[in-house]
Amino acid sequence: MCKIFGFGSTRTTKGRSWRQQKATCRESRLSGGLSSLQKVPTFGRIHLHMTFKGYLLLLSALLCLARAVRAQEAPIDVPFCALAQDPASFDGRIIRVRGTLSVHSEDFSLVDQNCKTNQFIWLAFGGDVSENEASSINQSFGKRGLQIQVNGTPYKVKKDDNFKRLYALISARHEFRPSYSVTATLLGFFTAGTKTAWPNGQTGFSGYGHLGCCSLLVIKEVSSDIVSVPPANLSLRGRVVAADGKPLKGFRVFDDINFLLRSSPERQETVTDDSGNFAFSTSGQLVRFETSKYRPVALAVDPGGPAIRVKLEDANRSDWIVPSCGPTGSTARVGFSVLFELPPTMQSSLMDNEFIHSYFIFPQGGEPGLADLIVSTSARELPESDSAFDSKWSEQRWIKDSKGAVIGIDARGRTSHGPWRSAQFLGHDEIGYGWLRGKPTRPLDTIIDTACIVRK
Repeated sequence: MCKIFGFGSTRTTKGRSWRQQKATCRESRLSGGLSSLQKVPTFGRIHLHMTFKGYLLLLSALLCLARAVRAQEAPIDVPFCALAQDPASFDGRIIRVRGTLSVHSEDFSLVDQNCKTNQFIWLAFGGDVSENEASSINQSFGKRGLQIQVNGTPYKVKKDDNFKRLYALISARHEFRPSYSVTATLLGFFTAGTKTAWPNGQTGFSGYGHLGCCSLLVIKEVSSDIVSVPPANLSLRGRVVAADGKPLKGFRVFDDINFLLRSSPERQETVTDDSGNFAFSTSGQLVRFETSKYRPVALAVDPGGPAIRVKLEDANRSDWIVPSCGPTGSTARVGFSVLFELPPTMQSSLMDNEFIHSYFIFPQGGEPGLADLIVSTSARELPESDSAFDSKWSEQRWIKDSKGAVIGIDARGRTSHGPWRSAQFLGHDEIGYGWLRGKPTRPLDTIIDTACIVRK
């Protein structure tokens, strides 16, 4: 098997929610194998010197090239059991296999209840598609514009109607439970991994996925024979009107499909017609209405139901104007591009390494790992939306600078686990809390509301 040279871990906290940050804070000292699956850009050239080491590198490169050429061969149809019982026979091949997608926290794998096997097949989408988290200490996050690479070879996915339907089905959930059991035929690149002796005396193949659990199938294309239980209707219709009830023509409507706890959605958009109507044939569970003139709305929806009606209000009634930071004086402030004042009753701990770039804020004498409020750097240009799915209510407002330019979204709501808030200064920092059942939020809101922008 070819090895990946030159990049190592790319684990950072950019694009991660406060919930994922908190989990990583608690587990950052744990050891674990790095994922063999990474989404990284490729820069520069490799210069080989004909030393003994150079010959080894050249041989490795030729082997990788051979695998890449082999990957262009016509796909072969493989029954799931044949793949799971003898992964080595299909290593490095483009295959077509049918199975049920198991989608849970720290699980994105292909299974077949009729096949008895201890071998796990981890899944990953080609291209820049976000996939489920590999684990809390071994991430493999998608990023816009970066193609997934395995053993140095990039793989794309065909984003047609079949892909959109599959992605929407496996992303649909209530609480953290999948809404559908989904079976599909997938075409992709398969790599068996490394043969491993397990503690129970059996052997299998591992090296990919959660804690290196599995073999790997990189999905390149989805066939049309997708079956969901229960049967699904993913269509969504709606109408957008202004505060006076008049329809808004030509208004852009965004439909986000979020994969489990991922915060980089697969986004599609449309515009309203003369009557303010819009429609999506394959909808996710969150629809956004965002323009600086109106207060933003992130609406959790159940596709397949009756048409929805959205009434927008003027943004200037709710905008949060954040000033530039003045002299610090004796006031304790924490943050990166945005600073927040801490009262004497609170303290912070900076986590700044390859795992975490965050301030954990907690009561004096407490522990960082139990912090309820977290400030993090973030390169995310789209707002996080996973908290709105299961909220009993939620609301949003624009964050603007002193000149009136939109610089982020401040969102809050309440789930069955308690209240949450996430103020995202898009492309810069974010601060938030969540799941605070029985705990006061006023002290945390007071800290968030002291935000000021660092002068450049």
